[in-house]
Amino acid sequence: MIKVLEAPLDINLHALSVYWWQKELAHKISEEAGVQVVWAATDQNIEAMRSDYQALCDGRLQLALEKKPQTFSIAPLTNIIKASPVTLSLVLLSVVGFLLVEFRFSGIVELLKIQSIDGSRLTRALNLSSRISPQEFLAHGQYWRLVTPIFLHFGWVHITFNMLWLWELGRRIETQCGKVHFISVVFFVAVTSNLYQAASTPYAYFGGMSGVVYGLLGYCAVFNFIAPHKIFALPRSIYVVMLLSLALGWSGIFDFLASMANTAHLSGLLWGCFIALPSALLTRFFDRQDHR
Repeated sequence: MIKVLEAPLDINLHALSVYWWQKELAHKISEEAGVQVVWAATDQNIEAMRSDYQALCDGRLQLALEKKPQTFSIAPLTNIIKASPVTLSLVLLSVVGFLLVEFRFSGIVELLKIQSIDGSRLTRALNLSSRISPQEFLAHGQYWRLVTPIFLHFGWVHITFNMLWLWELGRRIETQCGKVHFISVVFFVAVTSNLYQAASTPYAYFGGMSGVVYGLLGYCAVFNFIAPHKIFALPRSIYVVMLLSLALGWSGIFDFLASMANTAHLSGLLWGCFIALPSALLTRFFDRQDHR
């Protein structure tokens, strides 16, 4: 770089610097010994730059940086919707389920449980079973109950934790494997984890996306192990935190805060690992074919 000129610190050279770059006059400006020093990339630009600086000081060159108007754009939101519509839909449905529980819309919530407790006087008077099992609901064609408990959340911590992980893991699988495949994985893990939890706690009222989240975690782990892909590569710390949470849940250490659907978590993780096997093996097979 070649030294062009020195300027006092009270002169703002920002607009002039932009003007020079627009004229393709490569340069840099530094501060040395209490003055601004302008440097040029080549000696061919020196005279033009000195002339512009003098014109700025004399008032013959008027420069002003145009301030671009700030405009609101919905493009980022549109891109998110286009890229991960299934994941976003699951988040929105979970928020709706949380609000139904939070604001005590009991009539609707009762329709979303996989099992229910009927403690009415009539039930007791007729000496009927207070538990309405999944089999009884399914016998009457209420198949949605196999899935809908995943949308019921109890408290802000519950919904926030689950949605953060759903958004982080769900988008990866949806982006790489497609919408149909992703929603198939979610529904499969939802049904299996709900049924296992219902069988292990026949009188419990449970819900939440946690079983699905653990299923997605298992899916990413197995898929990346068999057919490594950067979109499924998660930091080891995530697996440590999630598996530690699973272990602590089974230990009962959190029971004083809330009862946890531990069976749903574990079964979701295992079935997520299982359902990833065929997809990962097929992906690895076709990748090898393509490289031959």
